[in-house]
This record gives sequence, C-alpha cells and structure tokens, in this order.
Amino acid sequence: MIEASTAANITQDIVVGNLVDRKLADLAKTHKLAVDYIEKVTGKNIDVVLAENAALEAEEDE
Repeated sequence: MIEASTAANITQDIVVGNLVDRKLADLAKTHKLAVDYIEKVTGKNIDVVLAENAALEAEEDE
C-alpha cells in the first residue's frame, strides 16, 4: 500500500513537473516574441527601452 502511494506521488510529481516545464517554455517563447516585437517597433534594444520606461515612471512619480 505504501509503495503504491509512493509510486503515485512520484508519478504525480513528474506530471506536475512536466506541466510546469511546458508553461515555462511557453512563457519564455512569449517573452522572446514580445522582446522581438518591441525591438522591431522601437528600433532600440530592449534594455534601452526598459531604461527609458523606468526614467519616465520616475518622472511621473515626482
């Protein structure tokens, strides 16, 4: 009984791990597409765009 329960828990952990891995892969792909789009539209590196946005937010907070 304990062995069956342990096996079921391991199987469940593997399934959950696979789902998480797939979601992370989807998120990474979405992030890459978003970065590519922003860089294409602005003509700037994403780091420059993020820095400019941070500066604008800081100005708005003042």
